Amino acid sequence: MTGAGRTAAYSDVMRSFPLLALPVLAIALLAGCSAQSEPPAGTPAPTSAAPTVPPAESPAPSPTAAPQVDPNAPAGQCADANLTVTVVPDEGGAGAGSTVSSVVFTNTGDACVLEGAPGVSVVGGGNGTQIGVPAEQSGAPVAVAIPAGGSAHATLSSINIGSGGGPLGADCAVTTGDGYRVYPPHSFEAFFVPLAGVAACSSDSVFLQIGVVEAA
Repeated sequence: MTGAGRTAAYSDVMRSFPLLALPVLAIALLAGCSAQSEPPAGTPAPTSAAPTVPPAESPAPSPTAAPQVDPNAPAGQCADANLTVTVVPDEGGAGAGSTVSSVVFTNTGDACVLEGAPGVSVVGGGNGTQIGVPAEQSGAPVAVAIPAGGSAHATLSSINIGSGGGPLGADCAVTTGDGYRVYPPHSFEAFFVPLAGVAACSSDSVFLQIGVVEAA
């Protein structure tokens, strides 16, 4: 082959080379992309961890307040939950210028003991507001055993104040209440005994007197 012929043949080969190389180059590029998209064998797949939510804390229970206990209460003191309280007028015991009632404690539980005078006051206003001063306590305390279903009582005396103060006169600002608030001896639990229209002094004059608990 002459030099001119070799030159022409070489030119033809060079012109056809890009057309032949393009398919090969495309296959190489695709293989490269496939190799990059697949993780190597043995590599763990990525995971997305869910956010950790701390467990809800249960509210701490509120401490239950212990009932108040009078250290001077007698052994076997009657539980408030086992008592009912009533006020019963005693027409036969009334004296000149005064009225008398019995504050009766009935035991609905097992045998128990009461000792001393209860706390008594007149309340009104429809909301238990105390009127005037509480009853003055009197007498020597004696432990009284009350059998199951039995009762004991304390004598309540009230000055007959009428509508004008009676013996107390102007020292007693007369009003009326809704009933009595009664605390059994050595107890911090009050009982409401309704008695509509009960007379009371709204001033500081003592108009009630309560004795110690006695056997029925």
